[in-house]
Amino acid sequence: MLFSYDNEYSQALDESQRLFNPHAGIRSASSNDGYGTEWLSYYDENGTEYTMNFSALPDDSDGWIYGRVYFYLYTRNNPNDPETLQPETNGQKSQFFDPSRDTKALTHGWLGSGNNLWIQIQKTYFLDGADLNVIVVDWYELARNPNYVWAALSTRYVGKRLAKLLDSLVDNFNTTGEQMHLIGHSLGAHVMGYAGMFFSKNVFRITGLDPARPLFELPPMPDEYRLDGTDGTFVDIIHTDGGFYGYNEHHGQADFYPNGGTSPQPGCEGEDRGHVDSCSHSRAYEFFGESIQGCVPFTSYLCDSYQGFENGECQTNTSTMGAPAKHSVEGNYYLHTRNESLYAMGDEF
Repeated sequence: MLFSYDNEYSQALDESQRLFNPHAGIRSASSNDGYGTEWLSYYDENGTEYTMNFSALPDDSDGWIYGRVYFYLYTRNNPNDPETLQPETNGQKSQFFDPSRDTKALTHGWLGSGNNLWIQIQKTYFLDGADLNVIVVDWYELARNPNYVWAALSTRYVGKRLAKLLDSLVDNFNTTGEQMHLIGHSLGAHVMGYAGMFFSKNVFRITGLDPARPLFELPPMPDEYRLDGTDGTFVDIIHTDGGFYGYNEHHGQADFYPNGGTSPQPGCEGEDRGHVDSCSHSRAYEFFGESIQGCVPFTSYLCDSYQGFENGECQTNTSTMGAPAKHSVEGNYYLHTRNESLYAMGDEF
């Protein structure tokens, strides 16, 4: 049964299901038939293999895992001991939230959690570099559902909960949307898109780290049901596994395509396609994390195509990919990276 304490849960699920129009029947994970269009092998950060079946909606909710969304605030005053925030419209209290600071929000994707190493590393990098409010959005109780379809449908609910939290911060602390930057990986990118859409103000920036493709771009969904350029004042997207786990097309104001934006990313080569794509998919948050420190910039080049970039036709209009990206840039940007950390090559073509 659904949680009785929150009708938003079932409402958001119903809204997503209304738009879901499966294009094929369920296929067996033991066959290559339909691989890449109806199902994918997926490896989580621990190397455990799962089947991402996105070809049909289950007939019932058997096996569906329900859960809550948690919001953890980190600042320089509590860098390792987070304060739990609640999306309360009135009476929001916090010992550490400072409305004079900018706010960064980070979230994970399918099978992940707020304790994922990359999130904790980026939280630390942000706080090392500036005096910020960093909010980790942890929806692991929903994301750990082994049925990918249900986890994908849950992103709308999670985004609504985050929007409600952001509204409560505005109402109780007089912070503004211009101070907010939302960052999400895979399904988490769509969480942030929904948050921007449902937030009563305008979020200044949303960064999508290889936003999930299945059930958002394949089959194609309306913009209001996936991360797109209207969800924030500035929406930038980093593509690293385009056409499989990640977006294939451009959906932001600025879309960055390191090494063409597809798999295999340099250093992710191998015979197991699932491992190769998982490695490439994770490169998006690895690149972004490195960019926060900003030792060497991810210099990228505005171009009509990756082939044109490869041919040296586009070497004038540049932008830095990642955290330092200019908020005024638009279009598709291409760049090369190294095959291991440190990935950034600066102005080296």
